[in-house]
Amino acid sequence: MAGFAVKLTKEDRAFAIGREAYESAWSELKHIFLVGDLKRDPPHPFVFDERVEVLLTSYGPGDDGDYHWHPSVTEYENVIEGQIGTSEAATGEIDWHGVGDLIVVPAGVCVRRLVRRPVRTLTVKVPSDDGAVRCETCSRTCEARTAPFGGA
Repeated sequence: MAGFAVKLTKEDRAFAIGREAYESAWSELKHIFLVGDLKRDPPHPFVFDERVEVLLTSYGPGDDGDYHWHPSVTEYENVIEGQIGTSEAATGEIDWHGVGDLIVVPAGVCVRRLVRRPVRTLTVKVPSDDGAVRCETCSRTCEARTAPFGGA
């Protein structure tokens, strides 16, 4: 893998990627990928690992996401600063989460992010897989559909 990627092997020793190596990317990115099976190189150092994805996020007011779900990925998101909301497509329920809260989104659950004030999170996805399904390619029927029925 080119660029900044570090691939782990059995012979590796403990190491760190200092904050200064990726902190400058915040000006242009909302997601700082630290670990994962990325299909592209980010503009900062990261660790290539197929088993898990770890990323820092930084969102401002109005950085709401689209409804999406992952067929095989469970997301664990810890709020480290601010507040973030989740809206679940199947129920229409909206929950707000603050500093220290752990948000768990199991595989198959369709949600979207809501942001009304600045927030930062540390997210772990198991396994690392970019296979998100959005409305335009989703074959499920739900009230939250934001794009015409497409089906895969």
